Amino acid sequence: MRQIALSNKPLRGIPRRLRALERWASSFRDEFYPRSAQMERYTHWKIPVHEALVEGSQARIEDQAFCIQQLLEAASHLSNAADRSQGYYRVACLLTWPWVHQSEVTVFYDRDYYLGFLGETNALMPERISRDLALHTPAHFIEHGHDVTQPEDEVAVQWWCIGEPA
Repeated sequence: MRQIALSNKPLRGIPRRLRALERWASSFRDEFYPRSAQMERYTHWKIPVHEALVEGSQARIEDQAFCIQQLLEAASHLSNAADRSQGYYRVACLLTWPWVHQSEVTVFYDRDYYLGFLGETNALMPERISRDLALHTPAHFIEHGHDVTQPEDEVAVQWWCIGEPA
């Protein structure tokens, strides 16, 4: 379940929370989410964890990497279950580093809309978040990153799209 941190109390039950996230990712196995009658351009699932697990002073890089890996696992399951005969269907993980709580798995039903997220090139090349965090990305996924740091940000903020080629 997604939760925001309202205090700085130590987060309890971290192993249990990580197991729950692993179960969530595996729940996408063999699941196909076709475009609905409303003809939306995408559908998405935000990372279902407590904010303190992935952001702030309590967050550990190992836990952040594990959580991102579970997003990639969910995306891989969605990609493998896709019925391409139903029209355009691309799966991607949209990551905000270091603000991982904003990250999500997205299924795109509109190519132009997806290209707006993916971008033309990896602007942060040769940097790759998958290498920095020792992530295992599906073989057919590509990785594009962009620096989205704003003047008021205290740390560098990167936006990553790891997903199927458009």
